[in-house]
Amino acid sequence: MLIKHETNIDTVAIQLDFINPTEQRDRFNLIYNWIIRAKLGKIEECKNKSNQKVKVYNLINGKNKLATLHTGFSKNYYIRIRWCGLKSFNKKHDKASFTSLMTICAWLNTTGTNYRFVELDIALDMYCPFNKVLAGCINPVNNITYNPIGFVQYYKDVPTKYIEDYRDKKKRKYAMKRSYLYDKSNKESLNSFVTRFEVKLQNRFFLRYGFNLNSIFIALNKYAIFHFNDFKDKRFELQKLKDKKSLNHLELFKLEKRYQRVYYNLTVIEKFIKQVQSVYVDFKGGISFHNSFTNKDFL
Repeated sequence: MLIKHETNIDTVAIQLDFINPTEQRDRFNLIYNWIIRAKLGKIEECKNKSNQKVKVYNLINGKNKLATLHTGFSKNYYIRIRWCGLKSFNKKHDKASFTSLMTICAWLNTTGTNYRFVELDIALDMYCPFNKVLAGCINPVNNITYNPIGFVQYYKDVPTKYIEDYRDKKKRKYAMKRSYLYDKSNKESLNSFVTRFEVKLQNRFFLRYGFNLNSIFIALNKYAIFHFNDFKDKRFELQKLKDKKSLNHLELFKLEKRYQRVYYNLTVIEKFIKQVQSVYVDFKGGISFHNSFTNKDFL
């Protein structure tokens, strides 16, 4: 039985860079005013996370936090806007988050404001129990440490399989990408089974490769995800892969012959990139997309 699955964009962060604090402050005020004018929600300072170097603000809509805005200095002055949880399986929240993302990007595009991507989390959501999915690296990088394929930890009581070993927080922060498999239904208290494999592309990734489809596809193709109809089959394969930290070509071939390999839908990622790059504010003050999209894509 083939497992139902879908590709989702879960977290996005963009950054605007400035050469002095005056430009930074003026641009933040303009973004703030646009958020209020567009009725996206209210902005509240998060005082427990703010300090002398960084000010943190939350974009709140009702009881939900849609995004976080940081203003600070690190080599240069910056504004960073981060949307976390664009696909939480709460339809109302997810729609509000996506709307705020596109509305802010529309204003940035229309005003010719330069910004760059510093984080992108791409999720592969499978509608099955966690113990029926196996994920592993197939193209390991020499200077990266990997966990054994069968290695599972618990993060806030949620079973999680981290592909790379980034227990060192400093290495984790400055890594180009990270990936993990976890029980999404447990984390979000969902009524049905959802297991998520997620690849997190971080700032150093975009500094090296930019924001383009080809580099993202190459990053995703370093992993293989398999679904098993019976947990006994997974346990059997894990016994054979004991202590292995990646899959070689022969192991990959054998697994593909016997079980369903689950792939990302690259069209979803391509569509998202085009949406972000093409959205703009029209002459009526509404949000529109250029030729390749209709406004239905925004809803």
